[in-house]
Amino acid sequence: MLLVPSSEIAARIVAFQRLLGSQQVDAALIRQNTDLYYFSGTVQDAFLIIPASGPPVFAVRRDVQRAEQQTPLRPVIPLESLKQLPSLVDEATGRSSPRTLGMELDVLPTNTFFFFDEKLFPKDRLVDVSGLIRHTRSLKSSWELDMMRGAARISDTVARAVPQFLREGVREWDLLAELERTARLAGHLGFSRVRGFNLEIFFGHVLSGPEAAEAPYADHPTGGPGISPAFSQGSGFRTLRRGDLVSVDTMLNHNGYLNDQTRNFSLGPPHAVLQDRYALCRELHLWLREHAVPGAVTGELYDQLLDVVRKADRLEHFMGPNDSGVSFLGHGLGLEVDEFPFIAKGQKTVLREGMTFAFEPKWVVPGIGVAGFENTYVVTEHGAETLNVTPEDLVILP
Repeated sequence: MLLVPSSEIAARIVAFQRLLGSQQVDAALIRQNTDLYYFSGTVQDAFLIIPASGPPVFAVRRDVQRAEQQTPLRPVIPLESLKQLPSLVDEATGRSSPRTLGMELDVLPTNTFFFFDEKLFPKDRLVDVSGLIRHTRSLKSSWELDMMRGAARISDTVARAVPQFLREGVREWDLLAELERTARLAGHLGFSRVRGFNLEIFFGHVLSGPEAAEAPYADHPTGGPGISPAFSQGSGFRTLRRGDLVSVDTMLNHNGYLNDQTRNFSLGPPHAVLQDRYALCRELHLWLREHAVPGAVTGELYDQLLDVVRKADRLEHFMGPNDSGVSFLGHGLGLEVDEFPFIAKGQKTVLREGMTFAFEPKWVVPGIGVAGFENTYVVTEHGAETLNVTPEDLVILP
């Protein structure tokens, strides 16, 4: 089992404490699984109390023994009742109420918030520190980038396996199953965490032919029909045919860290429109690599990329079919699918070295299909560097 180094945990907590101090927040109570893993190195039923200064307090309901094995934080305090939390916060902050305490109000259930606000900490002021957490997490260390490169290697294994299973007469669903098996054998943990409400993802999308252009119900450029209205996206039971362009969009997990990759394959020459759009997609990636430098503003990058597409007269069906296109081209990536930064309309985030995001320009053409590839990038001093190692060519199979 690969554990998070203690130096990583220490650096993350110190960076977050600086932000807490700058916002005059006395302490944060971390509860959400992804944030617990980021700041403690373990996912347990626990609360991590991080004061603006001084050592954190890690209170674990279950399992204390596993927590002690996986986290470098000490001590690990058994939490037998939530009524212990106020005294633990007193200990961590060195002061009693009234204080300003931060919680992850973007994901915390409302009834939990009311319980904390009205019962546990009635004299304190509870504020949202989710933005501070996500800002801290947006800057990846060398260790985190190594984890993300590991996820990229799994993506490459899956993409290179596609020609082995893709042939005329195979159902999308069966191709998906073979690729999922390949991913798991290569080390994929089997799931991906998403922060946004009602956003769900498992493996990704394996879509083909005209049905690939079916409008999604969620905030994605592509969706697919799925096989049930209970989860109406992704692969269906469609049988692959000659001329189909197959989009293999995978979200793969290595030690908690993600890689997002899309590659296109075709059974024989695909439709000329899709070939044309794929060529422009390559130009957009090249443009991004040059311009996504430290100091660039994400909303301005979005507008400039749209200008490139507009000048090529290819805005129709860009990032979604008909009028359902999404207003983003890239999303942050790391421990969750939807991290900062977002290359999206109106965004004001300034890129910094070490930020990572997935860039996915795609055309979703009704009656024809989907074209476009996706890479996960890290911002470097000289521009965006792809973490993916899979060739970006449109693969045309005989």
